[in-house]
Amino acid sequence: MPTVARAARPAIPVALSEPRFRLDDPDALEAPRAETARLNPATGRREDVLVQGGFDIIEAPYLRLTLTGTPEPETGPRLFVTLARRAADGQGLAVIRTGEHGTIATKFGVVETLDLTLGGEGRRNCTGFATLEPGALRLDGWLCAPLGQAPEPRAVACALDRISLNGQPSSALESTFATTEARRDPGCGPRVVAMKNADRDVGGETGSIPARRPRKAPDTKK
Repeated sequence: MPTVARAARPAIPVALSEPRFRLDDPDALEAPRAETARLNPATGRREDVLVQGGFDIIEAPYLRLTLTGTPEPETGPRLFVTLARRAADGQGLAVIRTGEHGTIATKFGVVETLDLTLGGEGRRNCTGFATLEPGALRLDGWLCAPLGQAPEPRAVACALDRISLNGQPSSALESTFATTEARRDPGCGPRVVAMKNADRDVGGETGSIPARRPRKAPDTKK
């Protein structure tokens, strides 16, 4: 599918407050980070963003995840539309190519996936995803594997498995996460165990960041 240019109104930053979510990845060389929460200009709903890695660091995974509170259970827009808008919204990226759709089981329920190539300062093969089941929390984003590889489905599931509540959540979020914790994938395992069992230069199936100097992706826009 060719790139589709979509106008995206910039989200409105929320007054500084403690992030509502975090990624539990204590053994990563680069700690996950939470960006300033924003209000979606179209819906007025709060969006929390968690990021790990960088698009231009090709030797490490790049995860960008948006968590949107939904006061009433609802389904979101089509996955391609969501990803195109997210890429255009301040990221300087575009969806260059799309591939196969799929679904995977996660602790947040069934998640729709879409193979895609993102372009910006270079190109990366990624898997876009969004939760399918209506609920109090909608997740969407993408995971890009290192060195031009495509992420394995388990890598996406394990990335979502690491999401935890942070600070003082609402009762609705506490209830949601109480349910998700019971559905965690034991195959993802403790982070340190996965690292010891995977004798690889690049991250294992949980998308660990490698212990070597990163390189920036080549600029393919010339």
